[in-house]
Amino acid sequence: MARLFLINPLTDEPIRSPLLAFLYLAASLRRAGHEVELFDGSASNAPAGTPQLVERIRAFGPDVVGIHCKTLYALESYGLARELRELGVTAPFVCGGPHPTVVPLEPLAHGFEFSVRGEGEETLVELCDALDGKRQMSTVRSLVFRDTTGAIQLNEPRGFLLELDQLAKPADALDLFDPAWYGKSEPVPPAGLLSSRGCPAACTFCSNNVTGRRFRYRSPELIKEEIEHFARIAGLRAFAFFDDSFAVGRRRVEELCAVLKAMPEKPMWTCTAHPAHLHRDVMLMMKQAGCGGVDIGMESGDAEMLLRIGKGVTKDQVLEVLCSAKQIGLHAMLNLMFGWPGETDAELRATLDFMEAAAPFATAFNARGVLVPYPGTEIYDLHHRTYGFTDWWLKKPVRYQPFPMTWARGEVERAYADDAALEHNFFRLPQSSLDLIKEGLAAKARHTFARVSAAYGNPKKLPAIPAAGAR
Repeated sequence: MARLFLINPLTDEPIRSPLLAFLYLAASLRRAGHEVELFDGSASNAPAGTPQLVERIRAFGPDVVGIHCKTLYALESYGLARELRELGVTAPFVCGGPHPTVVPLEPLAHGFEFSVRGEGEETLVELCDALDGKRQMSTVRSLVFRDTTGAIQLNEPRGFLLELDQLAKPADALDLFDPAWYGKSEPVPPAGLLSSRGCPAACTFCSNNVTGRRFRYRSPELIKEEIEHFARIAGLRAFAFFDDSFAVGRRRVEELCAVLKAMPEKPMWTCTAHPAHLHRDVMLMMKQAGCGGVDIGMESGDAEMLLRIGKGVTKDQVLEVLCSAKQIGLHAMLNLMFGWPGETDAELRATLDFMEAAAPFATAFNARGVLVPYPGTEIYDLHHRTYGFTDWWLKKPVRYQPFPMTWARGEVERAYADDAALEHNFFRLPQSSLDLIKEGLAAKARHTFARVSAAYGNPKKLPAIPAAGAR
């Protein structure tokens, strides 16, 4: 039996519910016979201070400390490892999450002994088995580490987890999350669940490297049981499906919606889906099964740009989806982005024009939206040397303002129109283009606030509900 302490570092995006990824990891480790403790430093009410975290770690006495790492907050993860070491934590560190998946060697240059590529449930179990003397470290698939000579070893990748139904149940680790971290006294359910992993699309800007392009899905009955379990132990009534692309596989969606629709206490849920999969009858099935809204990725309103970024959809298709969603009564959040490499003013105006055409049908537009070239994407690989933004996350990270927690006009306008990625101007667009992007960001804020205000009748007294992006 090995002991692993998991940490989600403090960031400037506070969250209000347990991390689903940590639930899966912790449940997998427990099922394998290992002991787990964790701390969510980004929780809205989590105790602050690295010395206090060190005391938690010492009290647990881990064999390894795992630190979650996302590209936007890589410096925070590396800095936390350095602080913990300086304050006397002697256990080895393992770095996991989306960032080490695409730059697996980088964490080893910043104080980590181990780095995990891809989905971590099986890799962390195998790592703990190795630390427990049950296997050789060289046999832990998808692990990167330094051997006893100091040489870096990249073990063979394990590939994607294909049998999702065989994963440990995330609800089995919910007790590890202190409700007080989220301002509650009773167990807090995660904000979302998973019905599938992977996305078969080939968008050039997408950085979903952890779950990848291979689409895999869970059985509807197991999803139903998970919803009922979280409802019993934590009062789950509404959630988002955190799938990369929910509506892939018509038969799968039909079967899942049928099961959800038949539940005695039908849950309310939202999801993200590619517009090419959102036929009218599919959306109607989703609505009848409890879906209240769908996040639709379009990204550009220019036909040629849609081809260049590999989106696989047309403007007419998206307008048809938005129109059908409104008729059905399904809220549609439309995602549009700005600042593509080589994007012209004419292409930007095409997106602004499309926004005006879509505004009567879309319930809301996404906040922010200036393109960030994440490592591991085609856009990053093709352009980082030309435009000089290699390793930007280490040199000049993008620092967003936190999302608002309620729909207050000033807060919504700030969250939508104040996009920190704009000042980076990764692709050196001219001032005329930057001005058009600012116009587009302001238009998204204006349209979204107007629609939300209209839905509640009185723009001066909007309800205290989470705004876009708040968890």
